[in-house]
Amino acid sequence: MANEKASSRIEIPVIRQDGPPAMTGIRKDMVPERVFSFEKAPDPIPEAEIQGTFSSDVVIAGGGLAGVSGAMAAVEAGAQTILIEKTNTFASFGGDIAAVGSRMQKKLGIEIDKDEVLLALMKYGANKPDQSLLRLWAEGSGASMDWLLDMTEAAGLKVEMGSYPPPANFNNADEYYPQYLATHHFGLRNKVVQTILEAAVKKGLKVYTFTRAKQLSRTGKSRVTGLIAQDKEGRYIRFQAKKAVILCTGDYGSNAEMMAKYCPQAAYLPSLKPTSTGEGHQMAMWVGAMMEEGPHAPMSHAFASEAGNYPFLQVNLRGQRFQNEDVPGQSYTNAWERQPGRTAWQVFDSKYVEQSKTMGIGHAKIPLTPETVKNLEKQLLQAATIDELGAKMGLPVSIFKATVQRYNELAHLGKDLDFAKRPDRLFPIETPPFYAGKGRYALLCVMGGLNLNTKLQALDKEWEVIPGLYLAGNTMGNRFAVDYPTIVPGISLGMALHYGKTAGHNAATLE
Repeated sequence: MANEKASSRIEIPVIRQDGPPAMTGIRKDMVPERVFSFEKAPDPIPEAEIQGTFSSDVVIAGGGLAGVSGAMAAVEAGAQTILIEKTNTFASFGGDIAAVGSRMQKKLGIEIDKDEVLLALMKYGANKPDQSLLRLWAEGSGASMDWLLDMTEAAGLKVEMGSYPPPANFNNADEYYPQYLATHHFGLRNKVVQTILEAAVKKGLKVYTFTRAKQLSRTGKSRVTGLIAQDKEGRYIRFQAKKAVILCTGDYGSNAEMMAKYCPQAAYLPSLKPTSTGEGHQMAMWVGAMMEEGPHAPMSHAFASEAGNYPFLQVNLRGQRFQNEDVPGQSYTNAWERQPGRTAWQVFDSKYVEQSKTMGIGHAKIPLTPETVKNLEKQLLQAATIDELGAKMGLPVSIFKATVQRYNELAHLGKDLDFAKRPDRLFPIETPPFYAGKGRYALLCVMGGLNLNTKLQALDKEWEVIPGLYLAGNTMGNRFAVDYPTIVPGISLGMALHYGKTAGHNAATLE
């Protein structure tokens, strides 16, 4: 009996102060870690090569939504502020900005439970994001959106709520993936950034374009005192920051080495933004900042076809169905990447417009208006029979025909015995003409970055604050994991707006 008790004891490892329990089996020296070129800090730029100096309270690198929001907040707080941008003008990508509790939502009667959306985002990210950072967005994003609306309304820009009003039969509690009415849709995406920037310039912001940040200025554990940049003639210029530097330099999707190290699952995809090369991440790491644990979440949106992300039948290049199609666009990508040719076809019949009205709301579920349908049907494959459609798609016709027959049987049965798609989104494909569109996806950006606290101050390897260094936008880590959560369409720009504004205010007032 004594031996039985001894053998059933649970041994609890003693956790060392310097890390997790020691592991047996694979030794670290058996798997040598690859050292990438960007991980080695370059030599300091010689003083003799610096040909000019500008001084300000706050210096911001990066002219996207996060950067211009930070600049506006800093000048509003009374700080002299400089913004530098490596291209010829401000940058923006996307026109959907998510917020919770804006005056527009309140006017329309849209209520979103902040705890519910926070927990949904944490679940989507496998509980890896920093919930305190997400709470910061959820609690403050409504006020930040109102701040933006003050500027856009004065400039005459129009905004509407995405997916509003939802279909009468829509109930978030019934959705496999919830969809929150948080998306403020600005049709002209660059106009939003331009509007904020122009308002900030009127308040005294100084802007330097064609100016690429190269190195942060920091000695040892001291405060970051500015940065050194390079203009288009190749001259080095020092930008001194009396209070702080804010890095809003975007993601690293066009840096092959950083993709290989931090986001290898999407490294084969070319980024849609060639300027996203990760300079901000690198500069911060060279002065002691720490990158969050990987792999990082790619924003690799998929479009099931030109008809949008409605959950019609999908088949792979072998003509076989392979998933429950009632998932967000980001989730399509994950399934498609594991199919032949990393793609799929969407298939439906002539009743698709009416059927789409019962298929929920969310990312890339475009309203199928008569004008939309007119243009759409010029792009889709069309056929009078399933055999003809399969041949046009280049699929094994017999397999494809059997797949459609099986799908129709399940639709008439009212139960998806293969992939458990909800029955009210399971429609037979029987009424010609029949249509098909090929799916597509691309890497927009990578949602991974540096460790930071809720004041948006960068942290070093000991989790201590790096004085004088703030982060916003896609230099920030610990917001997303696994995937970009399209359950809140526009949350990336919503965070860029709110965190940019918060970082600008804090840099101007806390230092």
